[in-house]
Amino acid sequence: MGDIVEVAVEAGPFKTLVSALEAAGLVETLKGTGPFTVFAPDDEAFAKLPQGTIEDLLKDVPKLKAVLMYHVVAGTLTVDEIGQMNTAKTIQGQEIKIDAHKWHLHMNPKINDANITSKDIAADNGMIHVLNRVLMPNMELTCPVCGMGFMTNDALNAHTKMGHVAEKAPEPMLTAEVMPVAEKAPEPEPAIEVIPAVEKMPEPTASAEVMPVVETTKEPMQATEEMPAVEKAPEPMLTAQEVWGPLAATAKGAVAVFEILCDCAGKFRFHLKATNGQIIVVSQSYGTKESAMKGIASIKKNAQVAKIADLTMASGIKLESTHRAGIVQDPVFEIQCGTVHKFRFHLKAGNGQIIAVSQSYFTRQSAEKGIASVKKNAPMAKVVDQTVTAT
Repeated sequence: MGDIVEVAVEAGPFKTLVSALEAAGLVETLKGTGPFTVFAPDDEAFAKLPQGTIEDLLKDVPKLKAVLMYHVVAGTLTVDEIGQMNTAKTIQGQEIKIDAHKWHLHMNPKINDANITSKDIAADNGMIHVLNRVLMPNMELTCPVCGMGFMTNDALNAHTKMGHVAEKAPEPMLTAEVMPVAEKAPEPEPAIEVIPAVEKMPEPTASAEVMPVVETTKEPMQATEEMPAVEKAPEPMLTAQEVWGPLAATAKGAVAVFEILCDCAGKFRFHLKATNGQIIVVSQSYGTKESAMKGIASIKKNAQVAKIADLTMASGIKLESTHRAGIVQDPVFEIQCGTVHKFRFHLKAGNGQIIAVSQSYFTRQSAEKGIASVKKNAPMAKVVDQTVTAT
């Protein structure tokens, strides 16, 4: 697959972006462990800038760094996860605004005044989303020496008073205002040995008869409290380096993982990656990491035994879920169809709480394959903690 820079080079329409990263000395940063989410303007986006803008940026390296870092967010965020956010803090230090009010129509979120034209391009160390415009930070709140940005004048003044060496490139991932991620690798440990879980045959598809439950109406912490009690203690969390490090190179691509992330609001969420590195389902937000761990344990417990309920249009009749919150029933995968004929599914625990949500699919058959992938991968997936503060 390659890292973010390698994927951009191979893709083709990012020649200006790659050249700018080289001029700013940020190539090695985006080839690092990360993970990063990059909102990447293509060559056409750079061409829309006023004449002379690119030349001026290349002459002012701190400003160029500020612009480029303003396109990068710590962590791996899919467009589904971005669609649930209002803002995101960049590694430059300032926030980008996310307009996702049409996300319910499966329209890609807007980032500031830019549109996402291509989404969820996976790399070994993160995710790329293509933009049709170049984002510009607030240069009045940006340090002219290192390019780091701030949200208030007081924060900028405090930074300026501390002083720093102009020639030294900033280390954005160590900034306290940026979401903590695992940047420094711990001492290498032996390769992870996965013990396959015994797979059960999927149970017959169940029909259902009421309307889809609106996922966004539930309070995250309430959902966590109502989750089924976990009888077995959760497995120890691993850092990304412990799973994907040099000594575990042979296991890469062969181990499904739950990755725990922390968003800009300080909430915890996770997603499940299949053995091919693709994200299958994402979680809601949780107030604590422990609650997120309980959510993972609930998916491990319920995925294999959950039935499948098809709530898509059948003979012109829209079916609704019969699963009700607070009433103990069998866990269920519910397949739904959006207004633009895209299919999604979510996994409900026995108490009716939604514990995992899928991406969008163009066909119901693809959604069913996604469910099969969750059933196969969730029980044996390792837990990777991406929130470990770098030291």
